[in-house]
Amino acid sequence: MTDSFRPIRPDVAGLRPVGRLLLHAEWYESEREGGAADPVLLLSEAEAPSTRWPDPLIARLVETVGPVLRFDTRDSGRSESDDQPFTLDDLAADAVEVLRGFGADRAHVVGRSMGGMVAQLLALDHPDAVRSMTLLSTTGGEDDALPEPAEWLVEKMAARHLGSPPVDADERIQWTVEQWEWFAGTRIPFDHRAATIRATEELAWWRATSGHGHAVVEAEPRWSRLASVRVPTLVVHGTADPVHPPDHGLRLASVIPGAGLELIEGLGHELPDALSDQLADLIGRLAAEVA
Repeated sequence: MTDSFRPIRPDVAGLRPVGRLLLHAEWYESEREGGAADPVLLLSEAEAPSTRWPDPLIARLVETVGPVLRFDTRDSGRSESDDQPFTLDDLAADAVEVLRGFGADRAHVVGRSMGGMVAQLLALDHPDAVRSMTLLSTTGGEDDALPEPAEWLVEKMAARHLGSPPVDADERIQWTVEQWEWFAGTRIPFDHRAATIRATEELAWWRATSGHGHAVVEAEPRWSRLASVRVPTLVVHGTADPVHPPDHGLRLASVIPGAGLELIEGLGHELPDALSDQLADLIGRLAAEVA
């Protein structure tokens, strides 16, 4: 937890119509004079409610950058589930509609894992909606030249998917915390107690299935298109990421024109509270460069 963190609550929160679905969104207003005129839009990883963005990070962004907008992607959190297949392009269109629903035309987009894939599509297909782009622990898609997820992780995930899903609260909490621990790196000790508390808070939004995995797997790789990105970009990647090994981040930074790169030693496929100050500073510097 950062020294400057104080409990923060959204100024506006609730379900909002986005196409044929209702998506839960939260807006955090900033009173900082001279802050970013455009909000920071946070795009979450697959099967994750937006509450996984650490409160200390949001507080720091509100304090040092400007307003913050986060929302639960369809099929996650407090948003409605979609009974029809959808694509990453659909999720990008959702993000634009949510943003405009709050009266904003563009944002400093921050996307993590699947959210980073959606951010790339925003920069490619909705560039007017993106003031800057920060990509966290993500990839441009499948590529035989890039390393696959760690073999031990693939084996654990395969065994999980072949087994039965958890059926009661305790099993679901254990299931979630166990996966977070698998994704964690060595830089910051895994806080089992904090993870258990967070997983318990998410029980009310538990879903046994989600269309996110299908959307990610079926998406066309974006590598050949990323050279056309004209949005100021920063790539942030952990050197111990077992899902998207660091070569994915290196490749993103090399193919997106002018992109910056921040490799964080020992960080896994995770967003611990202790990273909040560092990440907010990185986002803030990028936002200031394009102000």
